[in-house]
Amino acid sequence: MRQDLPFSGIVGRVCTHPCEEKCERRKEDNQAVHIRALKRYLADNRPDIALQPGLLPKETGKRVAVVGSGPAGLMAAYELAARGHAVTVFDSAPEPGGMLRFGIPAFRLPGEETAKAVRMLERMRVVFQTGRALGKELDVEKLEREWDALLLATGGGPPLKLGVPGEDLPGVFQGLDFLRQAREGQPPKIGRSVLVIGGGNTAVDAALTCRKLGAGEVILICLEERDQMPAFPAEREEALEEGVKFQNGWGPRKFLPHGNGGLRLEISRCLRVFDEAGRFSPRLDDFPGLSPSADSVIVAIGQKPEMAGLPKEFQDPGRNGPIADPLSLQTRRPKIFAAGDLVSGPKSVIEAMAQGREAAVSMDRFLSGENLRWGRGYWPGAWIDEFPIDRSGAVARARAVLPRLPVGGRDILTEVEKTLDPKAAREEAERCLNCGRPAEFNQTCWYCLPCEIECPVQALEVRLPYLVR
Repeated sequence: MRQDLPFSGIVGRVCTHPCEEKCERRKEDNQAVHIRALKRYLADNRPDIALQPGLLPKETGKRVAVVGSGPAGLMAAYELAARGHAVTVFDSAPEPGGMLRFGIPAFRLPGEETAKAVRMLERMRVVFQTGRALGKELDVEKLEREWDALLLATGGGPPLKLGVPGEDLPGVFQGLDFLRQAREGQPPKIGRSVLVIGGGNTAVDAALTCRKLGAGEVILICLEERDQMPAFPAEREEALEEGVKFQNGWGPRKFLPHGNGGLRLEISRCLRVFDEAGRFSPRLDDFPGLSPSADSVIVAIGQKPEMAGLPKEFQDPGRNGPIADPLSLQTRRPKIFAAGDLVSGPKSVIEAMAQGREAAVSMDRFLSGENLRWGRGYWPGAWIDEFPIDRSGAVARARAVLPRLPVGGRDILTEVEKTLDPKAAREEAERCLNCGRPAEFNQTCWYCLPCEIECPVQALEVRLPYLVR
């Protein structure tokens, strides 16, 4: 795991685990191996390996600047440092970590996990400079001139607005601003009743934070029906478990002052969320329906990309095309690359890390004078994705469940989920069908050997027929 994943303590807590959707074990009992839980177990029980800095080759003499220290920026910094480049990471916040530190509540991802990742990078000679924002302390043109390559990984920017009357009334807060203030120990006064608008993970996290701060009634209002919400099913269940009420299939029309500093929200039934072409285009009923009231309202419907301080040709992707090439992540300025939410819009932590890694590969090739596109992207040749798997050793055992704090003992600072104990981790690992063995016999290899010869960590051995080499 450590060979491919430097930040397993983070990923083992907040990964969306797309690998589990492909797990062959699902064909056996419809319960994937709990891969995320096993990563967390290894990271928490073997920190000597999980937090071991990558091996540093001879320095290349090339200097690389990374703007943004969120998941994309941290992963890119690791990969670039592991290739021998001198890396400096700039961030506008007082501490590095981006959304990992300020956008995800501590009850999901403790700040110490992000701090461990930063300390590991510092041991790899990565330099962090905080309090440096694009358009203020930093200038893209100057960075472009003074550094050999530049990565823009500034993440999400300003919150999206609802565009309805009364949205600027006192008592209306933005989701990520609210989460940041709560994480810093200075949450705003929300009162006893709160309405949260939005159906994604940020909205659910905001609702849970309100409950943990003592709000007696928290109602989450969103356009989508329960099973169509963007928030992960596990997070939705956690919110219900902690007493958050869901008002699905409704959209806001306007905010009105109500009572002694309270707010009333007019909402109508949502007739559709997406249009015929699949574009986000909500349509509400023409008549106001329910009008719930609360002491405060939190709006968490997403973010715009962070464009502040970027060159003008980057600031209108709709008119000028994508900020970066989707394969190489190189921008129209050869020395400048981009990754993460700035390129793809709000995505998961694991997707941002993946883009950071791909950007680092491109930057390393650029600095070495190599082709950025060769061997990248989707394999176009033939392959077999249906092959026999030996299920005779499959252990008939239910998927492991991570232990969790009882509802009454939860707060905004303490992790809700816990790590598997050694016995449970071993039992979960035994559920794996070891699908990697059949892959050796997948009829796609032409025994041409470049993969073995060029593997940077000598991890591959091509097994030729009759071991003729």
